[in-house]
Amino acid sequence: MASLDTSDISGIKDGLALLKKRPKNFMDCIEFARMRFEKLFNHDVKQLLFTYPLDKTDKNGKPFWSLPKRPPVPLDFDKDNLLHCTFIASMACLRATIFYIEIPSDTPRSEEFRRDCGDMATNFEPEEFIPDESKAKEIADSVEKEETKDATEEKKDDEEEKKGEDDGPQGDDFEKLKEEFQAIYKELNSDPKKPIGDADWIEKNLLKSEEFEKDEDSNYHIDFMYSMGNCRATCYKLEPMEWITVKLKAGRIVPALATTTACVSGCQALELIKVVKGVKLETYRNIFLNLAVPSLQSPEPYECPKIKLAEGIEVTLWDRWEIKNAKDMKLQDMIKYVEKTYAGLEVRDVMKGNKGIYLHAYMNAAGKEQDKKEALESSLFELCDADEDDAYFDMSITCVLKGGESDEIIKGVPPVRVYA
Repeated sequence: MASLDTSDISGIKDGLALLKKRPKNFMDCIEFARMRFEKLFNHDVKQLLFTYPLDKTDKNGKPFWSLPKRPPVPLDFDKDNLLHCTFIASMACLRATIFYIEIPSDTPRSEEFRRDCGDMATNFEPEEFIPDESKAKEIADSVEKEETKDATEEKKDDEEEKKGEDDGPQGDDFEKLKEEFQAIYKELNSDPKKPIGDADWIEKNLLKSEEFEKDEDSNYHIDFMYSMGNCRATCYKLEPMEWITVKLKAGRIVPALATTTACVSGCQALELIKVVKGVKLETYRNIFLNLAVPSLQSPEPYECPKIKLAEGIEVTLWDRWEIKNAKDMKLQDMIKYVEKTYAGLEVRDVMKGNKGIYLHAYMNAAGKEQDKKEALESSLFELCDADEDDAYFDMSITCVLKGGESDEIIKGVPPVRVYA
């Protein structure tokens, strides 16, 4: 027998779990849909709000729930809400179709049947939500990792994954799972002549897979996407989407992934290979692609225009000035560094995003001498509100010609990246 890895064992476990929870009638499908509604739109939302309450603040003291983050609102199932009933009906019909369960209606997509499904769903009372501290930690760790991209955490995850691969599944685990599967198969397969694990019999009698098809409305696929997407939109107080709009958008996703995305990825990969090899400029291509026509044009790119800031200083719109080892650098030291490195320029204003760190006109106004001195002698990282663990931050500066007759701001000065 070929060796099994962790993913094989995991797949077998998932398959067994699916068979053990298989529905025996349509009411079982309704119950499954009702519990999924509670989990997706109520319990999961409450768990998220338990992890991040509405008054939660981040490490900088700012509200966690500030745009673009929206705090969700848990949904309570309402049998009089047609959207909720549509979710129950479409999910129950999908599950019934997969497990060859008869759907008790000749018009399963009618409003009457959907409301009947909503009524049937009220016969099942979900468990009361109980906050889970372990899930809260998982959510917090996931959010923190996504925001910080901490290298040590990634390294730790790689080590744990490698460790898991080294351990590998045990032979006893597979034999135990195999026995469980055979017991279920014998129970369901009344034909003793059929061998254990007959894939053809399983797909024709036990369960089957469903392939997404947007153009067949009677398969409940778009109904399910419409109801699930709009229930989630309701949680986040977003505008609902009409059924036909969902169908149109869903229909564009699959061909977009299989065509345009693949073409663009391939073209990008070809150009990246040229960058790695360091080929001449005329070897690169600037590709314009339109699959609807279809048309593909690949002209040679021209050299990026250069902007002359001062005598001997030329830049392009792709340039960025960098300052290294600036953890303890003061604002005045940064200004001196720029004016020394790019002789002929005089720094006027220093901005961090929309925040003015040093504004020349303000600092040189009468009575602002003390403010100017304090700003120039302050740490650059502190003025820019950079965190201790930040490797760098970006800012922008304005310059004029040193000793020039005019105080006109020079256009085209690149952004500045300051490294710790």
